[in-house]
Amino acid sequence: MKISVVIPAYNAAVFLPRCLESVFAQTLKPDEVIVVDDGSTDNSAALAAGLGAKVISRRNGGLSAARNTGIQNASSEWIALLDADDMWVPTKLERQVACIRPETVLVYTGIRIFDDSGVRCERPAVDAISARKMLRYRNSITPSTVLARRDMLMRGEGFREDIRACEDWEMWARLRIVGEFEAVTDALTGYYVYPKSLSANPQTMLQALDRIIDTTLLADLHGVRRWVWRRRIRAVQLCSAGLIARDNGLKDEVRYMLQSLRAWPSPFWEPRRFALFVVSARNSFRRREEAR
Repeated sequence: MKISVVIPAYNAAVFLPRCLESVFAQTLKPDEVIVVDDGSTDNSAALAAGLGAKVISRRNGGLSAARNTGIQNASSEWIALLDADDMWVPTKLERQVACIRPETVLVYTGIRIFDDSGVRCERPAVDAISARKMLRYRNSITPSTVLARRDMLMRGEGFREDIRACEDWEMWARLRIVGEFEAVTDALTGYYVYPKSLSANPQTMLQALDRIIDTTLLADLHGVRRWVWRRRIRAVQLCSAGLIARDNGLKDEVRYMLQSLRAWPSPFWEPRRFALFVVSARNSFRRREEAR
């Protein structure tokens, strides 16, 4: 089995040494490491080349376009995706390869969430059966955890380049139809969070959701079921937007949580939304009291 690592990089010079060090430290060495320089204005390309990666430079086109460029130019049958600000533990690839069966198209791991202050928490991977079912309304698979078959990733021209978020969710939703997923429960991938990252912008995420909800997530549903699931998906993602706002100190936390309950007010669907709304409302009240 051959593995190509594909790392999109846009002004990522500050992150690349840590990222590439984790790749070259793998107990199962990849056959090639490709860094796609997506029109950076810093020295990302020169730095990546100096550290031993194959560098492909292109005009800035966004994360999906950079990933697609790397996958198209890869020579291996399996692609390990890695964002430039994330990292792996040394046994990550080895343990994923051990899970692969003939029908497998994608293997993912749990994540360790960290920031500049250190590790925030660990999230074990959701089991593969549950993850596939959840893709109807939620994405639990982080791109940097993924090892996937190259030919399957390139079906339908790869990652959608017309959206700035949820492109990974859209891809996994398509892949679940063509093959099986496997999960390594342990947190073998370090996921870096910081205020300027794309994942810290809830509005970008919600706008992207509007672009994929009918074309991909609900493509197999019609009539009342389609209407029901559209409302449920919006409810779950509005709640996620509220959590993103909370984690990044944004003022719209309560508004997103309230919109989630309005979108689907039943306490029998994702009931934790109600508890999260109470916490958000309490946090908002405390902030107002402290501001007085």
